[in-house]
Amino acid sequence: MEEQNIIIKDWRYIDASFGLVYPNIYSIGMASYSIRLLYSLINDYEELVCERIFLPEKLQFPASKDYHSNDTLRSIETGRSPHEFDILGFSMQFENDFRNILWCLEKANIPILRESRLKKRREKGLEYPLIIGGGPVSTSNPQPLSKIFDTFVIGDFEPNLLNFFNLFLDYKASNLKFNELLRNLAKIEGFYVPSIKSKVKRRIIKNLDESPIPVYQLIARSENKKRSLSESFFLEVNRGCPFNCKFCISSYHNKPFRNRTFENIEKTLKQAIEFTNFKRISLIGSCISSHPQFYDICKLIIENKKEISIPSIRIDHLTPKIIDILARGGIKTITIAPETGSEQLRYKLGKKISDDMIYNSINLIRKSKIENIKMYFLIGLPSETENDVKDTIKMIKWLDKLGFGKDSLRISINPMVPKLNTPYERSIKYYLSENKEIMLSRFERLKNELMGLSSIKLRLGNVSDLMKQARLQALLSLGDEKVSQILIKYYQKGATYGALKSVKNQLDFSINKYFLKIKNGYSPWKWE
Repeated sequence: MEEQNIIIKDWRYIDASFGLVYPNIYSIGMASYSIRLLYSLINDYEELVCERIFLPEKLQFPASKDYHSNDTLRSIETGRSPHEFDILGFSMQFENDFRNILWCLEKANIPILRESRLKKRREKGLEYPLIIGGGPVSTSNPQPLSKIFDTFVIGDFEPNLLNFFNLFLDYKASNLKFNELLRNLAKIEGFYVPSIKSKVKRRIIKNLDESPIPVYQLIARSENKKRSLSESFFLEVNRGCPFNCKFCISSYHNKPFRNRTFENIEKTLKQAIEFTNFKRISLIGSCISSHPQFYDICKLIIENKKEISIPSIRIDHLTPKIIDILARGGIKTITIAPETGSEQLRYKLGKKISDDMIYNSINLIRKSKIENIKMYFLIGLPSETENDVKDTIKMIKWLDKLGFGKDSLRISINPMVPKLNTPYERSIKYYLSENKEIMLSRFERLKNELMGLSSIKLRLGNVSDLMKQARLQALLSLGDEKVSQILIKYYQKGATYGALKSVKNQLDFSINKYFLKIKNGYSPWKWE
């Protein structure tokens, strides 16, 4: 696979090495803006080197029973093992990747437990990388990984980048003990150190223009059309979201909503086109269409003879003018998120979009050159009733009658997983033992009524497995230090649902009782 703008440095002339780990496969990791951003920012310092590490396609849990060669876990740039780096930084986007993080450490012969690493440092003088985590999962709740990581970034990393590396270089060049490094990191706003249970304030970059979009950006090449996102130039438009849907981590963990200036976007785009070869620009942001000059940004891209790629778009922002410019930018699929077919329930979520807005927008798309719509719905929302589920079925069946082509309407329905530090963090009702059959029956009803519709491609799969994974995700999302212990033993026993049941019995831990604690007001962690 050919890449553009890859950076390879001579390690003989650098002062510190940073292994940037995305705990999943290459194609997924390279679709993450944070990987490209951090790679560029760190490598901009002459005395530092940043190399990427991704996981192989197939894993066997735990790594001690994975008989693939250790060479399957090497940096892209120079083929180094994770244990050779001074720092290992994990970009954590999803709780489902937690077991992959443990696999990565074990495969690299790095003790999983933070205390084990500290003990071997003290008693045997062994050196291990500083293990640091960041990303939305880290900001939401680092506690389920608190027995593993040395420190976490809470909020935006860019304002702390220089402080962080200055502290680390001082530590490396002096006789400071590792614990002293951790104590110094805990003094930086936006760093959480679990070994000393430091209080932490979320760090925010107030002016998004101060976070430079990499002009010499990593561009991956792939013959697989499904991986087209990795072949794009990523252009961050905004950060956070102004609409505050109650289940959404972006609205609450990335406050306040910030737009990059049009002048900054235009300047970056012109420089990128001059120095890098790409055909598509992917606009990055939780609510890109809320940028006051969104249309002008799209127009600018087209005028520079590039295609447009966007994540999702607010339904109420879909005007004929916007749909037309997106179509002219080469977009074939628009992604929207009604969340539910019930208007009343949608408003309770904080998503104040009427049924009429949804129907009108979809009709506009139907009359345009855009061929497909991807739609996201949630089940298990607070105060949800059988009638709300019925409304979702009714809406999707109505869509099927509009005359879209076969499988043109791609419907994804998932359980709502509560996230810590959001208004719905205690909305755990449907994961309690006495209620989980309700959610299962609703999913089965959806599956039975929606399968076979000609224009609908329903993404659902095995409902029982879906619910098991969602329950585990909810546990990790809301977990405390005890759940960190559960996670490690679950991984060591094979990271299956059967392994989770075995660990619960071994440690006399009840997921149901834990969820009841959450429902009754227990909060395992808060940032200030």
